[in-house]
Amino acid sequence: MAQVVKVGYSWKLEELGLDRRARTDQAVFAFARYAEARIAKWIQFPKGVLLFLTVPGDPESGWFYVLDRAKGTFYSLDLTGDMRWGGYREDEFEELSQTAGLMQMAERPRQLTSLVRSRL
Repeated sequence: MAQVVKVGYSWKLEELGLDRRARTDQAVFAFARYAEARIAKWIQFPKGVLLFLTVPGDPESGWFYVLDRAKGTFYSLDLTGDMRWGGYREDEFEELSQTAGLMQMAERPRQLTSLVRSRL
């Protein structure tokens, strides 16, 4: 079944206690701490970063995020169309990120702003 990506909640670096000019590694580690998550995968592009975070001890809890480096904003990426409720395994990262176009989103994160669903 085709993957559809919904762009969800977003977090600004300032919400994580960081200056917007924070280095990428500082931003990623602060976000993982905030989410109380483990960084399972991290792929950097000039304009964005694709992250796959998991809950420690839960191998099926992985979730995708993109950091827009210029805006200092993290976006949650919700994969729909697979009828799954919950997260993904680390061994699914490569296939899902390719088939759902997540790497392209991280390469050009500016487009995510217009796709964000309202905050819950």
